[in-house]
This record gives sequence, C-alpha cells and structure tokens, in this order.
Amino acid sequence: MITQKVEISQKTIIFIAIFLLSLFVTWQLRNLILLFFLCFIFMEALNPAVLWLQKFKIPKVLAILILYILIWSGISLSLAGAIPVIVIETTNLIKVLPSTINNISLLGFNAIDISSQMKILENIPGSFATTVISVFSNLISVFAFFVITFYLLLERRDFEKHAKLYLSPPHAAKAIEIINLLEHRLGRWVSGQFLLMLMIGFLSYIGYYFIGLNYALPLGIIAGFLEMVPNIGPVVTSVLAGLVGLTISPTIGLMAVGWGIIIQQAENNFIVPKIMKESVGLNPLVTIFLIAMGGTLAGVVGAIIAVPLYLTASVFYQVLKK
Repeated sequence: MITQKVEISQKTIIFIAIFLLSLFVTWQLRNLILLFFLCFIFMEALNPAVLWLQKFKIPKVLAILILYILIWSGISLSLAGAIPVIVIETTNLIKVLPSTINNISLLGFNAIDISSQMKILENIPGSFATTVISVFSNLISVFAFFVITFYLLLERRDFEKHAKLYLSPPHAAKAIEIINLLEHRLGRWVSGQFLLMLMIGFLSYIGYYFIGLNYALPLGIIAGFLEMVPNIGPVVTSVLAGLVGLTISPTIGLMAVGWGIIIQQAENNFIVPKIMKESVGLNPLVTIFLIAMGGTLAGVVGAIIAVPLYLTASVFYQVLKK
C-alpha cells in the first residue's frame, strides 16, 4: 500500500487562518453590520426626498431634519392611536369575558377550553404594547440609527468624490454605479413598502368599519404600521381586532378575525408580490420565497431585510460581473 503525503503550503494555512478570523469577526460584529445596513437602506430611501427639498433652496441639514420630523410625527400618531386601544379594549374584554364565553358555548364549544385559550390571547395586546415600548425605549439604538443615517445623508453627495480619490478609475466607476443602482432599487422598494402599508391599513379600516367594530380607524393605523413586520404583524392585528370585536359580540369578534385572515391571505399571495414586482421588478414567487426564507433563518428581522438584502446582492452581482 502506497502512502500519499498531503502537503499544505504556508500560504494556504495563512489564507485559511485569515478567512476563519474574518468569519469570527463578522459574526461578532453582526449586530453592528446589520445596523449600518439598515441605516444605508434608510439613507438611500430618504436621499431622493432630500434632493427634492433642496430644489426649493432648503439647506441639506434642514431638509433632513424636516423629513425626520415627518417620520417621527407619523410614528407618534400611530402609537398614540394604537396603545390606548390596546389598553382600553383589553380592560373591557376582561370585564365581559365570562358572559362572552358563555354565549360562545351555546354554539357547541366547550366554555372551559375557550376560557383557557382566551387567557392566552388576553396577554397578546399587552405583550405587543410592552414590545413596542421596549423597542422605542432603547434610546441609544434609536439615536444611533438616526445619527448614522443623518451623516450618511450628509456624505451621500461626496461618495463619488471619495470613490475617485481612493480607488482606481475602473473600480471607482463600478463603485459609483453600485451606489446609484442601490439608491434607485432600494428607494423603489421603500416606496413599495410604504404603498403596501397604506393599502393594508385602508383595507383593514374599511372592513372593520362595515363590520361595526369600535376604533376602526386606530385599528387600521395599527394594521398599516405593523405591515412592516411580515407574517407576525397581520396576526397581531387580527387577534387585536378579534378581541375588540368580542367586547361587542362573539359574531363581531369572529367577523373581525375572519376579515384579518382574508387580508393576510390576499397580502401574502397577491398584494405583496404584485407591489414588489411593480416597484423593484421581482418575480412574485421570488418575493414570497425570500420573505419565507428570511423569516425561517433570522425571524422577524430576516423577513424584513430579505428583499433589500437580495436587491443589494443582485446589484453587486450585476455590476461586478461586467
């Protein structure tokens, strides 16, 4: 039997060591990398609006601050409408829950089983409110996000100058092309996402209004706002609408949940794929697959960034393969 000797060169060992070290550092800095990626997406989405405001002789710093004020006003109004509904209707539900369960049991369901399930559902609105408050109470992360985005917007016009200064002409041209393509495609994705939020919020409001649900407008705002969280957002909205409906009657509660399910199915299978196709040119099946894969691999955050991450990778591939 002939023994074969496998020799590994010093260069190979060094390359493997550097590669593994790079993977380790990347993993340790994953949260920071994610933060900068989200800031970059936000910057590319806001930059066209900043340029538009500058056409009216508005200084760039002031234009950015105006957009920040508009964004925070929208978030504040949404939360102002959402949190009181969650608190008030959860309190009302607890008061009328025993009689509601007895009415439902007349339909042939077991009141004890329903009661145990409802106790679980009662905690969902409170958990949602706690989650929202905890996210926005982390002032350091939120402040860092907006500060980084602010400086990225200020430096956006100098990207081309920096690329030409630090890179060779061929590489600088590719870097500039990548930035411009990313701004176009990510900007259109954000516009499509905003349109999607408006559509889901409007459809939810119309349905809840005709069902006779209390607080139809705040619930529609919640539905639109939570649309940015794929899969989980619509479920939370449907549960909350059902709880509000149960304070009126079991029938209204079931109709509210049913309308939420209809919107969710229409959103997943028709609305989201159609809007993403029109805005960024993605095949509907690709959109569904990306969101599902992102959600499976990285949960809510993965589902949110799956499409923009794919768009970023496709832009790099499109430019670098030339």
